[in-house]
Amino acid sequence: MGKKPGQSGVGLKPGGEDSFFVGMSEDDRKEYLMNMTDAALLTGEVGEIDVTDNDRRRIAVFSNGVCAIATNSRWSPDVKAVLVKAKRVNVEPRYFLEVDTAFMVDLYEHFDKSYGMDDPDNDVPEVERQRKLKDLISLAASRKASDIHMRVLRRYTEVKIRVFGRVQEVGSMPPDEGMAVMQAAFSVASDVGENSSVMSFQQGALNMKSGVLPPGVDMLRLQYSPTSENRGALVARLKFSTPANEVEIDTLGYNDDQIRDIISFRRRTNGLYILAGKVSSGKTTTLQRTLNKMYLEKNKEISMFTIEEPVELELPGAIQCPVKKKPDGTDGFVEAMKSALRSDPNIIVVGEIRSKETAYLAIQAVMTGHALWSTVHAGYALGILDRLTDLGVESWKLEDPGIVRGLIYQRLCGVICKKCRTTMNQALERGRVSSELVEQMVHIFGKDADHLYARGKGCSECKLGLASRTVVAETVPTDPELLSLYSKGKRREMFQYWVKPVEEGGLGGRPVMHHALTKVGAGLLDIDEVEEEVDLVSEYIKNFSNLIPRLQQDVAELEATMA
Repeated sequence: MGKKPGQSGVGLKPGGEDSFFVGMSEDDRKEYLMNMTDAALLTGEVGEIDVTDNDRRRIAVFSNGVCAIATNSRWSPDVKAVLVKAKRVNVEPRYFLEVDTAFMVDLYEHFDKSYGMDDPDNDVPEVERQRKLKDLISLAASRKASDIHMRVLRRYTEVKIRVFGRVQEVGSMPPDEGMAVMQAAFSVASDVGENSSVMSFQQGALNMKSGVLPPGVDMLRLQYSPTSENRGALVARLKFSTPANEVEIDTLGYNDDQIRDIISFRRRTNGLYILAGKVSSGKTTTLQRTLNKMYLEKNKEISMFTIEEPVELELPGAIQCPVKKKPDGTDGFVEAMKSALRSDPNIIVVGEIRSKETAYLAIQAVMTGHALWSTVHAGYALGILDRLTDLGVESWKLEDPGIVRGLIYQRLCGVICKKCRTTMNQALERGRVSSELVEQMVHIFGKDADHLYARGKGCSECKLGLASRTVVAETVPTDPELLSLYSKGKRREMFQYWVKPVEEGGLGGRPVMHHALTKVGAGLLDIDEVEEEVDLVSEYIKNFSNLIPRLQQDVAELEATMA
């Protein structure tokens, strides 16, 4: 039998909106709810509080003030609305208990069997499918999500969105309904392959013609993957409108040295300039703003030719060609590249260099006097050279300083909310960070742990403790010495030359981890996310301990600009 609220040993913390059960394991929480016989489920099928089926997958309110809330839904408008309804029937929500959605389903089935997932007549009309799809996209857009994740499980469809890089659950629906919504997306999508089986991988894109995109969203890129038992999973990436008149990169999060490097890259109309970073790392935004600024700086007297799959860049002064793989397997990028070279461009933009033939044609374009901007998959800026080598580019071409002229690597990290952030000492007390990590941070920043900060659990003014996202990056303007060291296989010497101060004969570069730690020290980024997304603090200390004095100086300078 579960213990009553306030009973010794349960660890309840009454009062206040932020109150949650404390000191209870997940299993104890579930046992407590399932065995609570001294309270009525007010949000059940015959309860006093009128709620929707979707509400029931997020919150359950009991007559004794206990509220079970689906993970990461505490501050959602729907949950708040249900709490307001509870007060109207003279129930004061006092004890909040987080549970996963699957358990929420079990909870309602246990109390009143109101969850109608086993209904054999759960056919969803096409109009209703489209409406549900549109509502889901609108919800994601309203929260500035970068992605929507749907995964059909045996008992329900899990629905999540990625906001500021962190995935959060936003609801659920019956499994048949989830599959129907996925099919609705592909029914109005473009660039869909011939195979539409639920057991086949599928790609597609939703544009404004689909009729399901809300204002401010230009495109939704779809990737469907089949899973077991004829179920599936869908990931949809949102592309928000980015006006072409936004041409400055200063607000994206680059530091002054990186901005100067990118300015120098865009002044030229020859050479190869490549951006790297994982999916959803902001590369498209950086590329679009850089190229549009270049176009204006050149008095609109240059021509651009872009090759993308699909077209995502907003470049008013460019010929933009959408490409895709042909039915016979031919890479559409190759044919488009050949067309570009015959179209009198100053600047060629290739969405991604991903094959040996595309890499060969890109280098040929540069060697014939064009500037070419593109992206590749690489884990750091100088790793772009390795990727080009893997794609068959000969070492003598990579050694030529007139070919590869600029490398950019970037990631996006969440900016922590100042209202609910905690000190590192508080994070240590709560077990969120290790004492070893705190000691490392105190060492590299020269600050005590009460002046270093970690992400909070979230509040009414943020999303999961995050307020926005910012770029962390590294830029490399190549020179003959650096490229020569690379071609000779002297990697360690190449890195040392790159980070050596300019006054000592080096390039004065700063690794992406240095840039990220600068923002950690200034209270902008959470060290856990930086270690997840970039690298470990211990690796920075091992490889770049000579940069620690510069790190402390950079933190002080950044804090001065924020004051």
